[in-house]
Amino acid sequence: MTVAVLVSWLAWTFALPAPPPPDLHFVFRSEFVYMSSTRTTANEWWISEGRSAGRQGDRLNIVREDLGVAWRANVKAGTYTETKLPPAGQAVPAPPPADTGKVDMHTAGYDWEPQYDWAVKASGQSSMIAGRSCREFVAAGDADYAEARVSFWACDPLPGITRNPTDIVAASLRSDSAKKMIFDTLAKQGRAWLLAVEEQQEPAIAPTMVIRVRVEALEATAAPPGTFDLPATLKKAGR
Repeated sequence: MTVAVLVSWLAWTFALPAPPPPDLHFVFRSEFVYMSSTRTTANEWWISEGRSAGRQGDRLNIVREDLGVAWRANVKAGTYTETKLPPAGQAVPAPPPADTGKVDMHTAGYDWEPQYDWAVKASGQSSMIAGRSCREFVAAGDADYAEARVSFWACDPLPGITRNPTDIVAASLRSDSAKKMIFDTLAKQGRAWLLAVEEQQEPAIAPTMVIRVRVEALEATAAPPGTFDLPATLKKAGR
C-alpha cells in the first residue's frame, strides 16, 4: 500500500505544470556626452515572458505581447497612449537597405548613419558588473567620413531566465551598425548578456559623441503585482 501511494504521488508530481520562469529586474544608468555637456538618465525595467515594463522618471513604457498592445504613459500628466502590436509570429517589415554608394557630405545631414566596417576582439579584461562576472570586448569601426570606437562588457545568462536585458541596454546607443555588431558578437559568445557599453563616434559633420550605459542592479525575482498593468488612474491622451 505504501509503495502504491508513493507511486501515485510521484505520478501526480510529474504531471504538474512547470512553474513559470522568474521575472528579470534590472536598473541601469545611461550618459550622453556632447560638447562638454552630459545628460544622465536612470532606467528601471521588469521583463517577463510576453511582458515588459520600464520606467524613466515620469515616463512609463509597458509592452504586453500577450495582449497585443504597448502603452506609453506620462505618470506626472496622468495620460497614456496605446499602440497595437503586430500579431504574434508576424514578421515586422525590414527597413530598406542602406545606400552603399558614395556619400555626399554636403547633403547627408545630421541623421546620416555611417555603415561601419568593424574589427572586434576580446580585450582579456574582466570586471564585476551588477554582481556578475563580465568580460570586455573592444571594437573599432571605420566608415566614409566617420570613425567609431565601442567597448562593451558581456556576462553569461542567468540560469532559467527566458528573456534578457541586451536589447533594452543597447537601445540607448546611437548607431544601428554598432548595435548589430554587438548583437552578432554576443550571439557567438553563447548569447551572452550586455551589461555595459561605451560608444564613441567621431563624425565628420558633428563634434565627438559619447554614450555610456551600465547596469547597476540585476536580479531574477517575481515582479510586484500590477507591474505589467496600466495604472487605473491614467487617462487616454486626447480624451
